[in-house]
Amino acid sequence: MADRNGYIGRAPSDSSVVVARQTFSPTGITTTFSFASGYVVGYLDVFLNGAKQIEGQDYDANNGSTFDVSGGGALSGDVIEAVAYKAFNVSALKDAPGDFTVGNNLTVVGTITGDGSALTGVAGGKFSANDTGISTTTSVGIGTTNATGAADSNNTAVLNVGVVTANFFHGNGSGLTGIAGTENIITGTAATFTNVVKVGTAITIDATSGIITAVNGFVGPLTGAVTGNVTGTASLASNLTGTPDITVRNITGVAATFTGVLTYEDVTSVDSVGIVTARGGVELGAAGVGGTFSATGFGSLEGGLNVAGIVTATSFSGSGANLTNLPAAGLATAAGTAAGIVTTLFLSSAQDHKITASGITTITVSGGTESESHTVRIINSGITTVGFSTFFLFPSGSTPSLPTASGAISLISFTVNRVGAGGTQLLAGASVNYS
Repeated sequence: MADRNGYIGRAPSDSSVVVARQTFSPTGITTTFSFASGYVVGYLDVFLNGAKQIEGQDYDANNGSTFDVSGGGALSGDVIEAVAYKAFNVSALKDAPGDFTVGNNLTVVGTITGDGSALTGVAGGKFSANDTGISTTTSVGIGTTNATGAADSNNTAVLNVGVVTANFFHGNGSGLTGIAGTENIITGTAATFTNVVKVGTAITIDATSGIITAVNGFVGPLTGAVTGNVTGTASLASNLTGTPDITVRNITGVAATFTGVLTYEDVTSVDSVGIVTARGGVELGAAGVGGTFSATGFGSLEGGLNVAGIVTATSFSGSGANLTNLPAAGLATAAGTAAGIVTTLFLSSAQDHKITASGITTITVSGGTESESHTVRIINSGITTVGFSTFFLFPSGSTPSLPTASGAISLISFTVNRVGAGGTQLLAGASVNYS
């Protein structure tokens, strides 16, 4: 062998020669054949139908894996047999064509390279070992032949007497114990705690009653439904709904709106700087026994009304027997002077009207209420002629002729018959001349 480091035949390190054979049965014309176990160039014999072929003439074998049959190749029915001669050398185990079996222990001082996935008795994949254990850059399968697959259900436990350290843990950890000292627990699904959960000494969550206890209270927005009693101070509360009982000391509202029944107990006074609107009325005392004011404006005070100032109303009704400080005749008098002009009697201001007239004067009226009775006293100051507007209706439709002499006194009484869009009508009596 020319490539054996200057040795002809086997080199001193070769322990034996291994023969590899392979038979081919071509179908059709075939020129190139592949030798499965490989060969050393110059050490491959080829036989065609039992006849040894001459290398370089009948066949060519010069690449260590395939050979070519000359003369047009082999035909169907031919039998090609190739025989390779390989020297076994401990420094070149790769040249061994078959399995390599070690009957006892195998010690490797250097490095074992290559894929060890077919090794048995060790973890499959690529790994390295040292005094501290086994390290790997890929996954390690426990209870499975696939490092990324599911473990065999028959392998129910992994026993470790030391510390298991990993960047992440995945899967069901329901059976883990002794993890109370974990600094962070991050979960993408709901976590269930069947007992009390404590956060330091300030916060307690009772898994049975559902009560959350915070020693120093709650700070920040609180959303969602809140039931139960709230004690302490709430600096800001909004969107309170439901039917809870709320006890507070002071309530300050800006444009506050109450849509239900608002009941005050033990309130001594209500101080409002604006307008208080009671759309359904106001009741004084329990159930209005002290008085009521209806939504339509009608008021009733059971104990009477004491007013220090002036009471003004469009009209008064009822008994006035207890009224004091009324005029002696019990009627109000409005007095004025008229000199050659139209003078107006304001019927809403008085029932008795006194006019000191001079020249040509016409009397008319304004206001009044149907069925009111009025009187007008006319005192002439100088020669006076007095007439009346069409509001006055006299008996037989004839306007009375009043005295014109200075100092003459006349009296006319009338009743308001109608006030409104159709015109005021006064039913006047005959004049009385007192001069």
